[in-house]
Amino acid sequence: MERMGGIENDKRYCIVLKDFTTCGRKVLRGSLGYFNRLGHEEMSATVERFKQVVKLPPGNYKVIGKEEAELLVDIQDLSHRYELFKNEPLFRSISKVQINDVVQLVLRSSKNNKMVGIVKNIENTLRKKDLDLYGTLFQVSLMEDNRPSRKKGDQCVKVNAGEIIQVSNTEVEPFVLADAKNGSTQLFEDPSQNISISSRRKGMEQSNEVPKSFGSSASIPDRGQDSSKHISKALTQISPDPFEGCENPALEVGSMVEVQLRNNRVYGVIRWIGIPERMVQRMAGIELDYELKTGSDGTFQKRQYFVCEKNKALFIQLRDCKPDARFLTYELKNVRTTPINEPEKMIADDHTMEEDVPPVREDEVQQLMEGRMKGIQGHYNSCYLDSTIFSLFTFSSVLDGILHKPGGHDEKIQRILREDIVNPLRTTGFVNAEKVMKLRKLLGCDTFVSAEKDPEEFINVLLHEVLAVDPLLKIRSGEKIQESNCYQIILDKDDTVKVPTVQFLLERSFLCCDLKFEEIPSCLLVQMPRFGKQFKMFTEIMPSLELDITDLLNNSLRQCFICGVVAEYECAQCLLDPMLSPGAIKQYCDTCNSQVHSHKGRKDHQFRKFPSPINVCVKAPFPRHKMELFAVLCIETSHYVSFVKYGSSKNSWLFFDSMADRIDEENIPEITVCPQIGDYLMISEEMLPYTNLRQLDGYAKRLFCDAYMCMYWSPRMCLYK
Repeated sequence: MERMGGIENDKRYCIVLKDFTTCGRKVLRGSLGYFNRLGHEEMSATVERFKQVVKLPPGNYKVIGKEEAELLVDIQDLSHRYELFKNEPLFRSISKVQINDVVQLVLRSSKNNKMVGIVKNIENTLRKKDLDLYGTLFQVSLMEDNRPSRKKGDQCVKVNAGEIIQVSNTEVEPFVLADAKNGSTQLFEDPSQNISISSRRKGMEQSNEVPKSFGSSASIPDRGQDSSKHISKALTQISPDPFEGCENPALEVGSMVEVQLRNNRVYGVIRWIGIPERMVQRMAGIELDYELKTGSDGTFQKRQYFVCEKNKALFIQLRDCKPDARFLTYELKNVRTTPINEPEKMIADDHTMEEDVPPVREDEVQQLMEGRMKGIQGHYNSCYLDSTIFSLFTFSSVLDGILHKPGGHDEKIQRILREDIVNPLRTTGFVNAEKVMKLRKLLGCDTFVSAEKDPEEFINVLLHEVLAVDPLLKIRSGEKIQESNCYQIILDKDDTVKVPTVQFLLERSFLCCDLKFEEIPSCLLVQMPRFGKQFKMFTEIMPSLELDITDLLNNSLRQCFICGVVAEYECAQCLLDPMLSPGAIKQYCDTCNSQVHSHKGRKDHQFRKFPSPINVCVKAPFPRHKMELFAVLCIETSHYVSFVKYGSSKNSWLFFDSMADRIDEENIPEITVCPQIGDYLMISEEMLPYTNLRQLDGYAKRLFCDAYMCMYWSPRMCLYK
């Protein structure tokens, strides 16, 4: 009785691997059970759907953990349950699913059975009495065209693990050990290595946990409470041996690489690194940018190491992989051999870094930048400066030129910004408040040390008065050219506009003030229309992912709003005409201008002719000049924070707060990855009036309601400036 009590309190579960017959009844492959008696030759177990204890023949079963059994028990189709269990990479990924992860499903009840959704809850089902187990179901909010569904009553489904076919947290391949006795593969050598779902369960109520990018070039692993240990262990096992001179030590899971094949060069992202069975060389599993005739779906030698589209996986020796030269602007950083999560050491670390460091790469963010004591540490009203520097320099090189430009009024400030702040930030992911204070004390005014300031004040003092660099913007107003580093949107209040985009506001402001860009800027910093820190002209503003400035350029080729030929006239009053399509700048060729303004309601419009290129041979559509959003500074109750884009994926967004918390006398900066921002920014202008942006989540409210400055850059112009 004592022995049975011990078993009851700590059951050991198993799954049947082969069909067998006992007592005249067939036990099917995929059945679950728990052990009752342990012997040398055989084990007796209670198996689901059997009322009596059965003997399990050696080799017909496999020991699993309770959490694994709970994942499998709700899959009623035993063959499907078995297939999922044998697909070790997928099963391991499902075991790590957390709230807000993105998953791909196969729904048998749906006509379009393959769907993508976001995990909103993870719950237990009723206890299965025959196994003494609770099952696991995932509540998933379905997405349409990679956006959340807005159909009421059809946006959430509950699925079991068997209906999940891909998970956004897949990054590191589990380490498979060989069973020396029977030659079978064994996922765990001892109970301590069983798949742990405790971190997932602990994180069920953490609604601020943010989703990872689904299908992005560098997926982000799970961030449960035990995830740092798991990732550390995984990286330790796959990190290159420093004595293997043929392998590039900077390459890891998530690295973008190129491989020279016999006839051509191919590019892709490393999804797996390890030593396959019956091989001695370390291999890399690469998801290619495009299909290859000899490629696979992530399968190598009849075993699936990761999941991707058909013919897009390539397995090759790691030493044959090189960093993708298309994305290298500097030499690769050395692989860090010391832990990066040691704020005490970093705070005390006051040395400078003279060697130039490139912006942080997308695949470095999870390890280097995410978490508490990350970013720039705030101190005594420094949030305006912390957020501005972090947004401009951490992931972007758009203003790197000012870090080296000679001839400034104060090279000491330039050196402190470069060697004490930007380089350490890009290398360690952290800059302490003392280094920032050194910069504040040298800005030429005592108020920068203690008083509340705005980002544009710091930018103008740094660029114009200290570094004496050329202004970022040259704007024509009539015959005069004005120079500035930021542009403040100025326009009249329009109550008919509920949620304007930055594109709309910029165009309206330029037309109302009769302004044009004299040249295409490499960096455009746009201040939202507001008076002081409190009064906002619009309660919500949608930052445009792209700014099309083609029609805001002076002496550029522009297209007629109606017929598409070269335009010669524009009319600010037509922009407000409800009879014409809203939003777009109203510019016309000579014929269309005459026809539009012959209408009795437009005869009094003050249209104007603008200069246009002569003897143009280009045919419509004309080339467009677009700038990309890379950061948004926000303010609420005098405190600045920022949303920053850290990679090429639409979901590569993070949130930075230099004073997220406070312990004793020190502020705690924090960086949180928030890929859902990419989906929010994709909401169409047509849907904006019908979307309650405030209720999406706390991040959405800060982004749309508190936007202060939107930062854009032109990748093409950065090559010239």
